[in-house]
Amino acid sequence: MSSDEIVDPTLQHDVSVRRVLLHLVLPLLALVLGIVAVIVIGLHSYRTTRAGVESLTHDLLGAVQHYIAQEVSDYIMPASAGNVIASGMIEHVPPAVQDKVFYSYGGAMLRSVPQLQSFYLADDSGRFTLITRHGKDGKEQERTTLQVKDGHQVFHHDYYTIDGTKTGEADDDAKDYDPRKRAWYQNTNGTNQIKWTQPYLFPTDKQFVMTSSLRFKGQDGHTLVFATNISLNELSAFLDNIKVGKSGNAIVLDSKGRVMAGRNLMQLAEAAGWDPNKMVLDPKTHPVFARGYDHYRVRGFGPRTFTLNKKRYVTIASPLPGSSEGWILLLSAPESDFASFAKQSSQQSLQFAGVIITFSLILAGLLIRQVRRSERNARLLARQKAQVTHETGAVQQVASTPRLFDPTNDSLVLTEQLAYVTHARRASIWRFLHDGSAMVCNDSYDEKQDAHSGGFEMSRSELDAFFKAVEEGEPFTVADAAVDERTTQFERLVMREAGTRMLSVYPIHEAGGVAGAVVLEDANMAPHLVYFVDLIAAIAGMRLAAAAQNTPEIDHPSEAGADHSTQAVQQASSLPTTQFDNMLMRAPEVAAVTTSGIYPAVAVLVITFSDPVVDGESETQALLALINQLASDVQRIAQDRKLFAVEVAGHRLICMAGCSTEEDATAIIRMADAALTMRETLMAALAAADLEPVFTMGLDYGAAFGGPVGADPQVFNLWGQTVSLAELMAQGASDAGTIQVTERVYAALRDRYLFRSRGTFFAPHLGLGQAYVLAARR
Repeated sequence: MSSDEIVDPTLQHDVSVRRVLLHLVLPLLALVLGIVAVIVIGLHSYRTTRAGVESLTHDLLGAVQHYIAQEVSDYIMPASAGNVIASGMIEHVPPAVQDKVFYSYGGAMLRSVPQLQSFYLADDSGRFTLITRHGKDGKEQERTTLQVKDGHQVFHHDYYTIDGTKTGEADDDAKDYDPRKRAWYQNTNGTNQIKWTQPYLFPTDKQFVMTSSLRFKGQDGHTLVFATNISLNELSAFLDNIKVGKSGNAIVLDSKGRVMAGRNLMQLAEAAGWDPNKMVLDPKTHPVFARGYDHYRVRGFGPRTFTLNKKRYVTIASPLPGSSEGWILLLSAPESDFASFAKQSSQQSLQFAGVIITFSLILAGLLIRQVRRSERNARLLARQKAQVTHETGAVQQVASTPRLFDPTNDSLVLTEQLAYVTHARRASIWRFLHDGSAMVCNDSYDEKQDAHSGGFEMSRSELDAFFKAVEEGEPFTVADAAVDERTTQFERLVMREAGTRMLSVYPIHEAGGVAGAVVLEDANMAPHLVYFVDLIAAIAGMRLAAAAQNTPEIDHPSEAGADHSTQAVQQASSLPTTQFDNMLMRAPEVAAVTTSGIYPAVAVLVITFSDPVVDGESETQALLALINQLASDVQRIAQDRKLFAVEVAGHRLICMAGCSTEEDATAIIRMADAALTMRETLMAALAAADLEPVFTMGLDYGAAFGGPVGADPQVFNLWGQTVSLAELMAQGASDAGTIQVTERVYAALRDRYLFRSRGTFFAPHLGLGQAYVLAARR
């Protein structure tokens, strides 16, 4: 046997072993290691979570404690700080104005600080003054003074509304009332510090009140005491709504265990017979707080844990800094409110671990199967890589564009890449209005000028053959668009200004039919890159479909631009209201102009009417009535759009907006909206009179200068190229009733209005320019 026929079986065996190790053992080993890692991480996560929850519980209780303590301090602060401020104000004023200062301060504080109930002012001679809340809602005020009438002491009450209007007055018997015998006055004896009384209740209006008072000297040498009553009801309402954990709560006690504020304060007061000294914690109604207070009395401030009715609770007692008589804040909550979090977290961790292990087993089996299949596909992918690399390079720029399918995003990259890849001079995307009456250019990119444009409109009446060719749904290419009957009008209106000849049209399809077209001009490579153009057309179709869903197609441009014109008029609402004089219309500011000025951004609209031909007196009177109606309509529209002025010059109307030394960005928008409205109004009026449209309109936007001319009365006049070009646009309009505009107007309004190209025109001293027809609002 020759050596060529000898086969080494160990060689194949080694290959098989390596393959088994690579495709079976290693994935299983990785799976086992992954499961072990999940278990270890789960146990570690459980322990860490439990420790973190315990720490978080203490931190949370401490945070709630500090928060409530600060709220309580802030609540009573106006009473203590207000005493210092008020006494400082009153002690430095003459006795004659003490009451006025007292009422001014008290009234302001009662209006702005809801927890303050009333203010007292008394001196060592027995004089007494009071200001307090009045009325059911507490927004009115009552001013009371202690007076002597007919030898008897009476309380004289004056009632005021919240704005200080006096509504009435009354007297009632004061009996033997002496403010110097009251607790709030006597507890200031021998001290110049703020003193607090014990809380007391008013059963009539259910107010739980404390009084702080401060003694000081007046300018006349008399000793005065200023006192503030503060309600604890709103503090109780705040504590009643506080939740510690899920079901915990808070309460405020004084050093003797009496309830100052907290849940069900009024019920507790009613049960105590409205006696504050009996308002103590009852183990039957407040078992948790009662047990927590007992722990505080034995062990002092700090967190405590105890079991009550087979349930563990956590309480924390802390002092309230700056409070009266050593108040204590007591918090309580079930321990389960915090510990349940750790239990739920551990259960979720175990569930997640089980899900991960299950998916790991499934993925391991799929991995083994996929690895075997990958070997068979690797060679095929290698052969295709070179071809795919070339093709993906062309679409990479498009694919990486953010918000590509968002219709609100311009996505200019589509037309740019079309022009770049197909070597087109110009690429554009057009869409049909839903009734097919017109096509609108969403975006057009000129590769030579590296510039985008859009907003052009083509009507079916002008390009019927082109519309029908697009609606057939099949792409077509024309070497010379000027000689093909399908594209002749398109070449005249769109292509001629750029000097292009070759035209390639690719319809954009959607579920309802043809939605528009991708148009390429002088695209030499388009026939060889049909797949790329189809891709861009598909993307454009999805964008048009999304735009149709999110923003319904606009059939009536007058409604579509309402938002733009309304916003522009609202921004110009500060302009003066228009008036009338020897001009057809002027703004009041025209009369105030005394010198000529240069205005950087003026919108000028010129409306030119044909000379009428009339026979007889009756026709003349009818024509004058129609002219008066048209003039009135123009006045009304000019007023609504806040135009600056309207002049009459023979058979011309000259409308102006933006005649100010500072640029008015809304002037051209308001003028364009006024022009469209005037066109519709004039055509309707002439149609009602059975007359053909006998007017043309021209619009320009730019710098101009103007000022008053003549002796009294002076008339405002405007000069400049802007006026001349607007008149030239009106005279050169192709059809009656159209609005022809300059390129400056198109550049300013292309995002808000629809235009169609009119071609070039020649202006003296300026040369050639581009003209457009303002068709409608977007």
